[in-house]
Amino acid sequence: MSNVKGMMCTTLTRSMPAIAFFGRMAFAFVFLISAIQEYADHFGEGGPLEKTVGPAVNVMTKYGSKALTFYTGMQVVAFDVRLLEFSLISAKATAALWFIFGQSMPAYFLLVTQMLSTVVPFPTNLNDFTQNLTLIGALLYYIGLKHTIDNLDETEKNKEKETEEDDKASTSKAKAKAN
Repeated sequence: MSNVKGMMCTTLTRSMPAIAFFGRMAFAFVFLISAIQEYADHFGEGGPLEKTVGPAVNVMTKYGSKALTFYTGMQVVAFDVRLLEFSLISAKATAALWFIFGQSMPAYFLLVTQMLSTVVPFPTNLNDFTQNLTLIGALLYYIGLKHTIDNLDETEKNKEKETEEDDKASTSKAKAKAN
């Protein structure tokens, strides 16, 4: 029985990196498809960010620039919300492709873009809102898991170094006693 258990553990240990890679690819595929869909929505009537935040930014740019110029002499540069929305979409697509390689930094990028695309435009569709919250939760879980695995790897490396140092010290003591 222990032989079967050892064989299963060995098989899982060897295949786990491949399973993790395909899992990351599937998860990145969700974000990539989401970015493509947002890109398609972006050039129709404008995306959700432009519909909700765009009018407020246009009013603030129009009237705020006059007031700011009158009181300070500085001019406000015209700001287009479509550019912000397009940069969020491209950041999401780039981070999704970068996420496949297993680093934690693209997970942080995806988390920020997902939070901005969920919270900034007021969610009108409850289904989209819950889906975005689910993706945020999955990203937080991945980041926590990645952090835990990195800490475990560091402690294992430190234990290996300590055992090597202890072995070297015991062999040098044994040589000193032999002489």
